[in-house]
Formats: sequence, structure tokens, C-alpha cells
Amino acid sequence: MSDNTTTSEPTWKTQYPIRRTAEHKTSRRGFTKLIGASLLAAAGGYLIKDKLFTHPISGPKTTVATTSEIEVGGYKLFKYPETQPCILIRLSETDYAAYSQACTHLMCPVHYDAPKQQLVCPCHSGYFDALTGNVISGPPPRPLPRYKVSIEGDQIVVG
Repeated sequence: MSDNTTTSEPTWKTQYPIRRTAEHKTSRRGFTKLIGASLLAAAGGYLIKDKLFTHPISGPKTTVATTSEIEVGGYKLFKYPETQPCILIRLSETDYAAYSQACTHLMCPVHYDAPKQQLVCPCHSGYFDALTGNVISGPPPRPLPRYKVSIEGDQIVVG
């Protein structure tokens, strides 16, 4: 008996003709470097964006309260411009801060913890610095939006 086997190429090699020399043009190390550099660039841009764009948001001026209405360490909830829930905090005798009351994680309402000078999101334990609005800990991805506060006579004006 004779063996009729031939040494021709398998069918899949003729259907997908990839040359072995071109098969490994990109090494795993090169691919990993590319992905790592891309991730670093994206993360760096995200961090720089938060540092550059944390200035107070301006809009129409609205009188929120009087200086005698809120004690030091106290706060008042208000809507700004007309529909957005916000919180005004009296940090000291002369310092006030106004923030959006919606957490930047999942929009849960934040509340003020005066002894710690923090804004707290109870939904997922997010903490923000009451002086700056920056994230202290938790899942929020960015600082709370801050609104410009000014004192005109005895009126506290936001915007």
C-alpha cells in the first residue's frame, strides 16, 4: 500500500494568507507601552482640567439671605438660578461659600457637617471640602460646582 498523503498547505492558510514575518510587527511590549502612554495622557488631562476649571460659576445675581439670618457654621438651602438646589454656608464671620447641592457622583443631595467643615453625600459616602468644594474622599469624580458669593450691605448675593 502506498501512502497518498500530500504535503500541501492546509486550506485555512490559503484563505487567510498572513506571512509569518508580518505577524509580529507590534510586540506585546510595544503595545503595552502604547496603551500605558494613552492612559497616562488621558488621566493627566482629566486632572489638569479639574485644577484649571474650578473657578466659581457666575450667573444672574440673586439675593439669598441676610448676614444676620445665617450664623457662623450654619447654612441655608436655596434654588439657583431658579430650579437648581444649592447650599449657602457661612464659614466664618466674613466668609461664605455657595455650592450646588447635587453630588457629582450620582446627584444625591449633600449636607453640611459644620464641625468637620465638610459637605457630605450620604448615598455613597462622598466627602467635599467646604472651603473649596474639592473632593476629600469617596466616589465623586470632580469638585462641587461653586457659585460666586458677595455681600452687598447686609444682603448675601449669589451670582
